Amino acid sequence: MLTFLTIRVSPNTSKMTNKILLLFLITILFSCTSQKESNYAGKLAGCLDENDIKFLNEATLVFRGELAEHYHQKNENKNFKSYLEDLSAIPPNYDFSPDFYVNERTVGILKKLKENGTFQKIWTKYEENNSEEEIAIISLSDEIEEESELEELITYVLNPDGDYLKCINSNYTNETIKEVLNAQKKYGDISPSIIAGAMNSKLKEEDFENDMTKLVVTIALYYNMVNLLRDNPIN
Repeated sequence: MLTFLTIRVSPNTSKMTNKILLLFLITILFSCTSQKESNYAGKLAGCLDENDIKFLNEATLVFRGELAEHYHQKNENKNFKSYLEDLSAIPPNYDFSPDFYVNERTVGILKKLKENGTFQKIWTKYEENNSEEEIAIISLSDEIEEESELEELITYVLNPDGDYLKCINSNYTNETIKEVLNAQKKYGDISPSIIAGAMNSKLKEEDFENDMTKLVVTIALYYNMVNLLRDNPIN
């Protein structure tokens, strides 16, 4: 014989239960949204390790914050697109100061990438072939004197044999942008303004709905500049 137990819940208890449930649902929703927003490198999990993904996400979040502060707006997609437009403009119309690139946050990201071994998966030091025509690197400040262009610069390019580029080639769906990234295999150290121009001509603002597009721009056109200015400081 089955016996049913009936529990009477007072109206006040029911209201309290509803409030707790509502708070729980809001917490879950906020957690899921935050995770989605910060999972720029999530689709690379099959070929990069957990820490690689973590630090790539952190790197992109830092860049997102720098863009929001620079452009004074919260539209993330528009900020990324504006950065491409400004960096590729001829004549240049950007006003990025050196500390837009080299600051405590970005230097901290590079330190984490190096300590984890992620840095080597992304970049390799560029060794200039003297038999090839040199491709100039854009300067970001009028303080750089002309004679400094004759000095040997320490520069890094995407590692053609690195896990990062291999992973992008396997998981990123924008074939045109992948061609731009892989062009360094053939041409070496390409000016960031040229890379930005090639990307800008192919990417619309809505294309940045794809989180991986934000990651690609972050690594190719922000942290490569961080590397450049950190290793070749402006006096």
